[in-house]
Amino acid sequence: MTDVKQLAEYCVPAASVGAAAGLIAGGLAAFVGQPAGWAVVTGLGLGVPLILFGSGYAVLVALGKVPAGVFAPAAVYWVIAFPLALLVHSVVTAWVITGSPGLPPEPWKFLAFRALVSMGFAIGFLWMQEQIGRLWWPHILDRNVYARRVVEQYTHLATALAARKAATGRNR
Repeated sequence: MTDVKQLAEYCVPAASVGAAAGLIAGGLAAFVGQPAGWAVVTGLGLGVPLILFGSGYAVLVALGKVPAGVFAPAAVYWVIAFPLALLVHSVVTAWVITGSPGLPPEPWKFLAFRALVSMGFAIGFLWMQEQIGRLWWPHILDRNVYARRVVEQYTHLATALAARKAATGRNR
């Protein structure tokens, strides 16, 4: 059970990204004049899947299945997860508003377009997770093996990049 608690604690930055996306979606819905209940459904309908998928990605990093700080695995993950999160959002929103769940018109086109725009989300997710994580993970480093492992990965990556930069600078 300690491992699950440590993973959950480690995933706070990734979950925060999904929560922020949900808050923004709900806020935008309210801003454009949707009723408060619809805005809440919009925020939760998008935020909850993104929290879960974001935490899933963080677990893959924590367990060493995906390298920390590398864009390609994040892009592959989000090209699948982002369209699915938006599909869940669409189904939940339709269910609450119309009373019955339903797929969007032309679901394959819906998913394909969201897969195309997922790269932007992947970039933003990775950047935000790292920015929040660099503030969060040092606080839990002493008691959380996953945070320690990922911080060590980032430290190794930074050292390798600095060495490469130094070597390139000497060759000029």
